[in-house]
Amino acid sequence: MFNNPLIHPTALIHENAKLGKNVIIGPYTIIGSNCSIGDGTIIDSHCVIDGQTSIGSNCHIFPSVSIGLIPQDYNFKGEETGVSIGNNNIFREFVTIHRATGQGLTKIGDNGFFMNYVHIAHNCNIGNGVIIANTTNLAGHCVVGDKAFISSMCIFHQFTRIGTLAIVGGLCGTRVDLPPYSTCDGRPAKVRGVNIIGMRRAQISAKVRSLVKEAYRIIYRSDLNVSNALERITQELEPIQEIQNILNFYKSSKRGVCGGAQEFDENKQNQEFN
Repeated sequence: MFNNPLIHPTALIHENAKLGKNVIIGPYTIIGSNCSIGDGTIIDSHCVIDGQTSIGSNCHIFPSVSIGLIPQDYNFKGEETGVSIGNNNIFREFVTIHRATGQGLTKIGDNGFFMNYVHIAHNCNIGNGVIIANTTNLAGHCVVGDKAFISSMCIFHQFTRIGTLAIVGGLCGTRVDLPPYSTCDGRPAKVRGVNIIGMRRAQISAKVRSLVKEAYRIIYRSDLNVSNALERITQELEPIQEIQNILNFYKSSKRGVCGGAQEFDENKQNQEFN
C-alpha cells in the first residue's frame, strides 16, 4: 500500500492509516492505525503520529514532532480520544501535541505556525491563524482565539484562554484569561494596551479599532469594577461584533481576566490605550 517514492522505506506506517494524495513521509517516522493525513502534507523524519489523529491538507511537520500520544494526566484511563488538526499548518522541530483526556479532542485550526518545542496539552482548542513561538507551553484545556500571537517561553495554566488577536510578550505567565485584541506582558501577565497593529493587519477598520480602544479604556482606566465597566460599555458603545466579543469574553470567564498594567512606555509602541 505504501510502496511509493514519496514515503521513505524506513517509515513505519500502519496498514489502516489513511494517507491522502501526494503525502510525503520522511525516514523513521511512525504513523499509527487510526491516523488520517490530508493531501499534500509533508511529515519529515523521526516523527510519531498516533491515536485518533486527523491532520489536514498541506501541513508541514518538521523532524521529531510528536502528535497524538497519550496525555500527561493521571486521570487518563485509556480513552479513545484524539487530535484534530486543520489545513496549512507548520509544526517546527520537537513540537508535542497530546490527545484529549476524558472526552473530545485536542483541536488546532487552519494556517497556524508552531515553532520549536511548543507543547500543546490535552483538550486544548487552538483557533485559525495562531502563531506560537519557541518553547511556549499550554497546559490542558487552554483555548487560543483566532490570529493570536504568543511569544517565546510563555507558560499558561490549565483552562486559561487567550483571546482573538491578542499578542502576548515573551516570558509571560498567567493563571487567568488574556482578553481579545489586547497586548499582554509580564509574569503575572498584565494588559499593556490594544493590539492596533494586529487589528490593522486583520483589516479591521479605524472606526472599529477606536471602539475597541475605548472599551479597554473603560475597563482599565475608568476606576469602575469590571461589572460596572461592562455595563457602561453596553450602554455607551455601538454593539459591533468586536465589542460583543470583548463583553462575552469577560462575562464567560471562569478564571477571571488579567488586570491592566499601571505603567507602560507609550513612546515605544502604538498599541496603547491613549
